[in-house]
Amino acid sequence: MTRTREPGPGSGEHKLALTLYQAFKNSNDVMFFCDREGTILDVNEAFTRHYGWTRAEAVGRNPRILRSRHTTPEIYAGMWRRILDPAVGFWRGELVNRAKDGREIPIVLTITAVRDERGEIVGYISNAVDVGELRRLQERVAQSEALAQLGQMAAVVAHEIRNPLGSIVMAARQLAGETLTEEDRALVLKILRDESSRLNETLTNFLAYARPRPLKLERADLNALAGEIARILAAGSGARPRLETAFDAELEPFRFDPDQIRQVAWNIALNAAQAVEGRGLVRIATGRREGFAFLRVQDDGPGVPAAAREEIFQPFKTTKSHGTGLGLAIAERIARAHGGRIELESEPGRGAAFTLLLPTAPG
Repeated sequence: MTRTREPGPGSGEHKLALTLYQAFKNSNDVMFFCDREGTILDVNEAFTRHYGWTRAEAVGRNPRILRSRHTTPEIYAGMWRRILDPAVGFWRGELVNRAKDGREIPIVLTITAVRDERGEIVGYISNAVDVGELRRLQERVAQSEALAQLGQMAAVVAHEIRNPLGSIVMAARQLAGETLTEEDRALVLKILRDESSRLNETLTNFLAYARPRPLKLERADLNALAGEIARILAAGSGARPRLETAFDAELEPFRFDPDQIRQVAWNIALNAAQAVEGRGLVRIATGRREGFAFLRVQDDGPGVPAAAREEIFQPFKTTKSHGTGLGLAIAERIARAHGGRIELESEPGRGAAFTLLLPTAPG
């Protein structure tokens, strides 16, 4: 009768086991192994470096020594449901663990159930990646981007304020000269009013972008708001577009911030009116679509150039000869704060349609 030889110290299985253990011990990832009762049997060198517990201090203890104030019982319950489920067998997610000295360490953690040939759990292997350095790098990148955007904002502010301010100073000098005819005086006063209004609008946009207001949600009527925008557009001074409206009579009031959504709707409607230059059609409509209410503003103007569509909601991007390029950036941010979005459809020479979508579900 032939007996199966057990793997000896020089066998391939022994070498493989030794190699795997060295990989565990020397891994840059933070690793430890527990028995089926959750008692730590071994830790690697990265574990001691990150958490400050020596191998002798950690072995024989429960992983709860790493638990921080951020890990709730609900997180643990969900974790163990997945680990103990034979169809899943592991849990992966982000946690904040606590080192021996109290430091909090953000990690991406994977815990896997180790099963024998019968499918019985014999232990658990924990593998964690410290994302603290990654977070610090992300913060530095975000800070650099914010500084770059601040520089860009400063350049736009200087440009947009200098022009109306120059006109105001010139008009003030002319009025002070007292040599103007009544007709010229009326023209200079109009310049003062127009440029002051433009300056005020510029500053208002910059403040709105730099310091967004929190939402004040209340039950409001989107149809009534759209009707108000249409009336203001129809009563505007100068060349006025032809207006059409189509409001969904079955659209019931729902929760949104009426002041901020009015700002979004007015910005989109005014852009449409300016696009048709008083000679075309602007259509304002409301409706419902898969859990969202929408307000759609469509014009038959020249449309949005293809090259500008990708950046149209980014700050400081504008297709106008003057302007801050903040109107649509602010509008899109307000829409997203509501859990909604703004969609653009446009073809060159065939107009543009901006659709504001707002969720109607509570919450």
